[in-house]
Amino acid sequence: MNNSIDIKTLEAFQNGNHKAFETVFIAYYNKTKAFIDGYIKSESDAEELTEDLFVNLWINHSSIDASKSFNAYLHTIARNAAINYLKHKYVHDTYLNNNQEIEYSSTSEEDFIAKELGLLIDELVEKMPEQRRMIYTLSHNEGLSNAEIAERLDTTKRNVESQLSLALKEIRKVISCFLMSLL
Repeated sequence: MNNSIDIKTLEAFQNGNHKAFETVFIAYYNKTKAFIDGYIKSESDAEELTEDLFVNLWINHSSIDASKSFNAYLHTIARNAAINYLKHKYVHDTYLNNNQEIEYSSTSEEDFIAKELGLLIDELVEKMPEQRRMIYTLSHNEGLSNAEIAERLDTTKRNVESQLSLALKEIRKVISCFLMSLL
């Protein structure tokens, strides 16, 4: 990531100039994505992380110090984003592996409760507004990323995130009520 932009562009970006942000984005996007991909070895995830990185850069544009090396700043936040991604992935993969190794023998009562809860969640999902139901299904049943869902449904990634959040909030509420009724 050894591009460089002039101090005037960086100061304009710091002051919220959208054209300056576009200049920074064009100058650094591909190299930042390639840098992150070198760490995480997934082009689609690297693209998503890079997009998030630039969104956060825009949101926090006023905190950029134009007197310091922008290359070093961008390199640091890109490296941290990649490392955080890998940590999250490691924890997730470890959790999945550990859960697959555990032998669990359930009782018929636990099986019944699990089936009831599953039916309750299925019923709740069916009653969700159509777009929320589709987004939840694509995410949880087909395992699509938020970006893939947004593209498939011709909507924004932010809308997908919002709808998923609302769906999960509804599901958590129903699970909580269900579990409280068992006590």
